[in-house]
Amino acid sequence: MQDNIDEGNSNVWKGTMDTNRLVELAIAELERQRARINADIDAIQAELKDTGATTLRVTSSATPTTPKGRKRTAAEKKAQSQKMKEIWAARKAKAAGKSGLVKATPAASTKSRTMSEAQRKALSLKMKEAWRKRKAAAKTEEK
Repeated sequence: MQDNIDEGNSNVWKGTMDTNRLVELAIAELERQRARINADIDAIQAELKDTGATTLRVTSSATPTTPKGRKRTAAEKKAQSQKMKEIWAARKAKAAGKSGLVKATPAASTKSRTMSEAQRKALSLKMKEAWRKRKAAAKTEEK
């Protein structure tokens, strides 16, 4: 660093010294403030001891102290699920023009529709033909 002064770059060296001096002054001021704050804390604690007041302790818990909800058993959940299925089935029936509660059957509601192999093949051929027509129409429009 001494080389900087010899080469004529004394401003760089001087700027570094000024920055270091500023940091030292800031630290000294913060230490004075810390000493003043500690003195104030000691005075307040002494005053509390003289009056016989107790200090308050602030505790923090890792979990919030909100009340926990009621836990439902699996049987209660299943019963409510079945009840809601019946209610929705009744709403659907009413919208379709029928009335009365209709028991929802789990087997009927979970059954999925499947295509036979022949139906799947026919649909595939139909879609391929539709795509060929679209592609041909796009080519004629480009020309």
